[in-house]
Amino acid sequence: MSIIKGGAAGFNSVVFYSENFSSRAIRKSDGAISIEIIKRKIASKYERFIKRIPLIRGLFLFIQPIVTFWKVYLITCFLLIFVLLLSRWTSNDLVDNSSFSTITNSLYIAQKHFLQALAIIIVIFAVVIKLSNLGKYHAAEHMTDSSFESLKSLSISNIAKQSRIHNNCGTNLVVFLFVIYSILSLFISDFFVLIMLTICLAYEVFLLESTLLVPFYWIGGISQYLLFTSKPSKEHLEVATAAYKALVIEERNKRNG
Repeated sequence: MSIIKGGAAGFNSVVFYSENFSSRAIRKSDGAISIEIIKRKIASKYERFIKRIPLIRGLFLFIQPIVTFWKVYLITCFLLIFVLLLSRWTSNDLVDNSSFSTITNSLYIAQKHFLQALAIIIVIFAVVIKLSNLGKYHAAEHMTDSSFESLKSLSISNIAKQSRIHNNCGTNLVVFLFVIYSILSLFISDFFVLIMLTICLAYEVFLLESTLLVPFYWIGGISQYLLFTSKPSKEHLEVATAAYKALVIEERNKRNG
């Protein structure tokens, strides 16, 4: 069973987390790497119970980061509303403005053009990733975990040989969200119900390990390679390695008492 439960990249950092700890390595302005180990809050019995319930767990895990990182999601929502409002001048689907408020019109457009608006935001996000160090640290995160899982090695030379594509990347979940939303939208007209079911089903599919899903992982892999990662340098790999090593050591020390 893997010690590492997940990870994330920042503009100058990489974070990995295990069951008990999170480890964040940051490349400081002077070139040095600082590492911060934080003991994770133990999940309550309620949380552990919810995470074992199919469908419900996907919705719970979707809401959880929104509560934690509400500022980021709030900015994203404002961006989405802005995009939707811009589309008012080019949309022929809008209802009479005299009868509906701006918010109502925005929700109406959100339902009609949800995938297009989401795609625009993803493209904007991808541009930011490719033009910054975020894509390089994201790739370093993937490559470091792949090296440890497949080779039990955290040497820079071995990590540098790994693929930037990772099957557990959230990009694959986004692919499933798009596919399932497109299918369900043919049968469900209620936007709220459509979104909730999409999240629940997409997460369950994401957890499956089936050869039938290989084509979708190809799409996710291509998206990771072209849009959401960039080739890292030794400097980026060093940061990811530092975070990973510190977490493995901390977790092993705890398990060994």
